[in-house]
Amino acid sequence: MPRVKPRKLLTNVVRDRLRERLLSGTYAPGGKIPPEDELTREFEVSRVTLREAVRGLVEEGYLSRQHGLGTYVTSRPKLRNNLDVNFGVTHLIESLGMKPGNRETKISEEAPPRRFAGALGLEPDEPVIVLERIRTANDQPIVYSIEYVLRHILPKPAEHLENLSGSLYHLLASLGHPVDHGVATIKPMIADTKMAQKLQVELDALLLYLEQVDYGADERPLLLSREWYRTDELEFTVYRKGPS
Repeated sequence: MPRVKPRKLLTNVVRDRLRERLLSGTYAPGGKIPPEDELTREFEVSRVTLREAVRGLVEEGYLSRQHGLGTYVTSRPKLRNNLDVNFGVTHLIESLGMKPGNRETKISEEAPPRRFAGALGLEPDEPVIVLERIRTANDQPIVYSIEYVLRHILPKPAEHLENLSGSLYHLLASLGHPVDHGVATIKPMIADTKMAQKLQVELDALLLYLEQVDYGADERPLLLSREWYRTDELEFTVYRKGPS
């Protein structure tokens, strides 16, 4: 007997249609969304359904409720990163319908700091390919990253990286070195002069620092990433199992 594809919940349908309007600029940042009566008539749904859809967009950061005044469009939603899933910054930005990009890309070949060499299974003075860049969403700086990639998986670094506009993960997969999993360490960090300038934030602004080693299916390390995230533009969630 053929399986019937489940229908999308009406609340999700309304939420998706509203989100499309927010991303396309139909509802301008800083402005109010149309009144409930107007939207319930247009979508032919109940107030309960509409309110649940709007609540979801408030949680996602697209909308902001102001008591006694109405519901307003935020200037831009926070990018949400589910830390229990290993995907790159490019995918994160694209998932919200925003355009990923790079600034100040630098490529070099040098020995990484000693502790990073150990994490990559290298001798202390063994060089790697270093990719440094500022990641942007709709031309807004979001993440500053330094990635140390083993030389043997990038035989032509300049050719592969100089015009890299998308995901490094996708590039490595295309070269026969897909990332299987990563192990990350995350901690808060205060923006120094360098980070404040690169990410266009205030000096001493709170950042989130992520350091991660990515491995292939054979458990051998492929690269080590250092990423500094703007906390005013990004929101992180993680699935926590337990306590049983």
